[in-house]
Amino acid sequence: MFDPYPVPALTDDFGGVGLIQTPTARFSPDGQLSAGYNEVAPYDRYFVTLQATSWLEATLRYTSVRNRLYSDVPAFSGNQSYKDRGFDLKLKLLGEGRIRPAIAFGLRDFVGTGLFSSEYLVANKSFGPFDASFGIGWGNLATRGPIRNPFTYISSSFDNRPTFSGGGGEFNNTYFKGRRAGLFGGIQYATPIRGLSLKVEYDPNNYQSEALGNRLRDRAPVNAALDYRVFSWLHAAASFERGDKVGLTFTATTNFNRQTEAPKYDPPAPPIGVDAQPTPPTVLSAPPPAQKLAAESPVMPSATPTRAPAPVAPVLTSDGARVQAALSTQGATLFAANFSGNSAELFVTQNRFLNVATGLGRVARAAYSVLPAKFTSLTIVFVENGLRIMAVTVPREGLIEAVNARRGEPVDALLKQTEFAPPPAGLDNAEYQGDVRKAYPHFYYALRPGLKTTFGRPEAFVLYDAFAAFNGGLSISRGLGIDGQFTLNLADNFDRLRLQSDSSLPHVRTDIAQYLSKGKTAITHLQADYNFNIAPNLYGHAYGGLLEEMFAGVGGEVLWRPYNSSFALGIEGAYVAQRGYDQLFDLRQYRTFTGFVSAYYTLPGNHVDASVKVGRYLARDFGATFELSRRFESGVRVGAFATFTNISAARFGEGSFDKGFYLSIPLDLLYTRHVRSSIGVEYRPLIRDGGAQLIVRQPLIGTTDAMREGNFDRDWDGLTN
Repeated sequence: MFDPYPVPALTDDFGGVGLIQTPTARFSPDGQLSAGYNEVAPYDRYFVTLQATSWLEATLRYTSVRNRLYSDVPAFSGNQSYKDRGFDLKLKLLGEGRIRPAIAFGLRDFVGTGLFSSEYLVANKSFGPFDASFGIGWGNLATRGPIRNPFTYISSSFDNRPTFSGGGGEFNNTYFKGRRAGLFGGIQYATPIRGLSLKVEYDPNNYQSEALGNRLRDRAPVNAALDYRVFSWLHAAASFERGDKVGLTFTATTNFNRQTEAPKYDPPAPPIGVDAQPTPPTVLSAPPPAQKLAAESPVMPSATPTRAPAPVAPVLTSDGARVQAALSTQGATLFAANFSGNSAELFVTQNRFLNVATGLGRVARAAYSVLPAKFTSLTIVFVENGLRIMAVTVPREGLIEAVNARRGEPVDALLKQTEFAPPPAGLDNAEYQGDVRKAYPHFYYALRPGLKTTFGRPEAFVLYDAFAAFNGGLSISRGLGIDGQFTLNLADNFDRLRLQSDSSLPHVRTDIAQYLSKGKTAITHLQADYNFNIAPNLYGHAYGGLLEEMFAGVGGEVLWRPYNSSFALGIEGAYVAQRGYDQLFDLRQYRTFTGFVSAYYTLPGNHVDASVKVGRYLARDFGATFELSRRFESGVRVGAFATFTNISAARFGEGSFDKGFYLSIPLDLLYTRHVRSSIGVEYRPLIRDGGAQLIVRQPLIGTTDAMREGNFDRDWDGLTN
C-alpha cells in the first residue's frame, strides 16, 4: 500500500500545484501549462503556471485586492483596485519512493512587492487514493507560527521580516526571515466519482498580517475544497476557507509536449517506388508562391523571415524541371540542381513543414517520385533565408522501406543510412538553375488583423489597440530583400495613457506611452536585409532601415556556428537613431551605437538553449544578458532572460535590472495547412531603459537553428508523415 499512487496534480488558490492555500510536493506532467482564475474575498487572482521541466514549476500571477485602491489619487488611477504582480518557483528535491516521500522547496511571490511572499519545504506521501502533505513555511505561510524560526538560532538577522517592500520587479531580502515559522499540511482524496477530488488542509496563515493593512476575519484554520475535472483540459473547484468564505477556482490546461494540432488539408505526399518513372513533358500553371519562412529565434520569437519568389511555369523537359514541379506541390522551392550518375543534388528551401524530418521526407519523396529509378542517392542542400545551412543525403531504397512501414525498425534504419554534412558551395554553378532565379524581383504582401496590449498599468488593468496590418516586401535576389509592415488603427483605449517616464537614463524604452498613443497608425518596420555565407560555418547578415517601432539605423552580424556543434559565437553591431513618436519617417535627436559579442550553447537533453551577450545597450550602458529557453515537443518555445549592466539599481529605477520571459507558439498547431511561422509573446514586469536591446529581425542564430542534425534526430518519427 506504500507504493506511489497516481495523484492528480490540482491547482491551489495561488495557481501552483497544491491544496487550497498551501503548496504540496506534487508537480504537473513535464510541459504542462495551466491558466486560470481564483476568487476568495478580498482577492481575485489570475495565473499562468508552466511545468518548465520535470523538476521546476513556475507561476506568474496578477492579484486584484478588491478592498484597496491602486492609488489615493483619482486623477492617476481612478477607482481601479490595487493590482499586485507575483512570481513563484517550486523545485523538486526528491521524487516519491516506496517509503520515501516526495520533497519540494518553493518560493512564493519572491520578486517585487512581496505581498504574499513565503518560502517553504514540503513533503508528500500517497496512501492509495489519499495523498498527505506536511511542510514548514516562512512569511505568509507562518503568521500562525507555532514554532520559532530555526534560522534565528543561527543569526539574529533572521528575526525581523519586512511585510511590504514596495518595489516592483526586485528581489527582496526577506527570505526565511521572521521570528516564527509555520507548519502546514493536508489531505487530498481521489473519490470514487471519476474526476472528483476532496482537499482538506490546515492553514498556517491567520490573515492578521496581510499587506496593505488588511486584517481579515479568520474563524477557523481549516480549509476544504472539492475539485472536479469538467473536461480533460478544464478543472473547477469550490472551497470553504477561513470559516466563512467561499472560493472558486477555474483552471484550463494544455501540454506543450503533446503534438496536438488542427487537422491538415495539404496535398498528400507523392507515391514513391523503385518503378517511379518520369512524367511526360507537360506545361503546368505556375504553382502558388512559396510561403513565408519563419526562422525561430530564441532571442526574439517574432523575428520576421523572408520568402522565396514563386517560380514561373516550367515546361517539363528535364529532370530538374520535373523535380521543380514536384517540389512545388510540397511547399518547397528548388534553387538549383546537379545530376551525375546515380546521384542527384538539390538546393532547396523547405517552406511548409515545422517538423524538419517531415519536410525532408516530403522533399525526398517528391524528388524520387519523378526521377528515373537509376537515381539511388539524393542529396538535399537546405537553404534558409538565402543561407546554405546543411546537406542531407537520403538513399532511395531505404526511404521506400521506411515509407511503406510508416513506423518502426525501417524508419530507424533509414536514420542510420542518412548522411548529414556541411553544405557544398556549388549553388551558383549548378548545371540546372531553377526558374525561381528568373522570377526575381518578386513582390509579396498579406493583410491580417492584429492586437497590441499592455497589462497592469495604473490607468487601466488592460490597455489595447486593435489594428489591421499590411505586410509586404520585395525579394530582390537570394538572401536579399526588403520587408515592411504598416498598421492601421481600428479601435483602442491608449488615449487613457497618462503615466510618463521618470527615468534618468536616455529614454530608449520608457517613452512607450508616447509611442503607443501617438503611433496608432504607423510603419512598424521597413528594412532591407541581406543574408550571405562568408565561409564554411560562417554566416553574415546586414540590415538597414526602420528597424523597429522606436529605432531606425543600419547594422550587421556575423555568426560562427560549426557544423553539428552545440556551440556558436556571434558578433553584432548597429548604429541607430530614435524614431519619432508617430512611427513614420521622423527621427529624434538621440543617436547611439549598440553591439554585442554572444555565445550560444545547446545543453544535452530537454532541448534547452543557453546564451550570454556582452556589450553596449541602447542607453549606452555596458553589461551582459543571460538567457535560457526550452523547445517542447509541440514546437512551442519558452524562454527567460535577465540583463545586468553598469547602471546602479537606484538609477535603473523600479525593478533594479531588466528581465522577462517569452513564449513562441507555432501556427502549425492552429492552422489547417502546415506552416513554419509562429507567433511570439514577450513579457517584462516593467519597461525600463537600462539593459534595453535593439530588436533584430532574422537573427542568424534563429535562421541557422532549424536545420541542425540534432533536430532531425528529434523529429525523425515524423519523416513518413
